[in-house]
Amino acid sequence: MTRPPAPRTPPPSPPLWRQAFDAAERAVAPRAEDLVRSEYFSLATALLRRAQNVAGGSVQGLSARAWHLLNLPAGSDISRLRAQIGSLDREVRRLTIQLEQERRRGATSRPGPSRPTSSTEDSDADGAQPADGARPRPARRRAQHPASP
Repeated sequence: MTRPPAPRTPPPSPPLWRQAFDAAERAVAPRAEDLVRSEYFSLATALLRRAQNVAGGSVQGLSARAWHLLNLPAGSDISRLRAQIGSLDREVRRLTIQLEQERRRGATSRPGPSRPTSSTEDSDADGAQPADGARPRPARRRAQHPASP
């Protein structure tokens, strides 16, 4: 035999804090929507953003001058140098790939192993690492000592 279905109980009412929040939201949300979508709000937002950019630029310029007075690099100097290093790195990779392609073309067009090995540049370049592999670190500069008398 099957049991008769149990009478459904109504869902519990939300807590009081939730009821208060929902009532406040119903009262405030339409006005807030109207305010946010108004022309004055977008104008005020644009002016505020502009003022923020001007103030930030002034502070950055002032701090950069202070660092330069102390003969230290500012953040903008570091950013510019990083961008230059990245650009140089991309250029070296591009040239390395181009050099490898030229070598492959030259190797297929030359018959036999009669490759000139007297050139120092060619023998040094043969040991070069590919652009996508790990590169060796540059040699560190050693301190120069004054000549002994």
